[in-house]
Amino acid sequence: MIVGLLLNEMAFEGAAKHFHEAPPEIPETLLNRIEEIGIPERYDGNTESYQYAHVTFDPHTTVFERCYKYLRIVRNNIIHANKAYKPDTPKRLQDLLAWAHDFIAAVYETGSPFAQRAREIKAVMQIESF
Repeated sequence: MIVGLLLNEMAFEGAAKHFHEAPPEIPETLLNRIEEIGIPERYDGNTESYQYAHVTFDPHTTVFERCYKYLRIVRNNIIHANKAYKPDTPKRLQDLLAWAHDFIAAVYETGSPFAQRAREIKAVMQIESF
């Protein structure tokens, strides 16, 4: 699941930043779900705790853009945060990865130009099975 998160996030970044594809419309339930799980922003060694992200959005930000921001935080925390020192509980990690999987699937299910471009990027990179 972690590899799928990484590779799809990379494809989404390419579709958005390099090809400027418009964000697809996805269900708001995905946004509600990730906000219920809660996203730690970063691990603070001084307090030995996570500082939870309080991300603010422009009122015109789409559900996709909000979810994508959270996906990037999840990715960054898995890859860059000191998870060896104080890892998420197995349940929390499973919840975050399950949400990421559902968000990624929802994007592709739209069949939007954004989803098509992300698929093309994965095919060119020969990672289309993720």
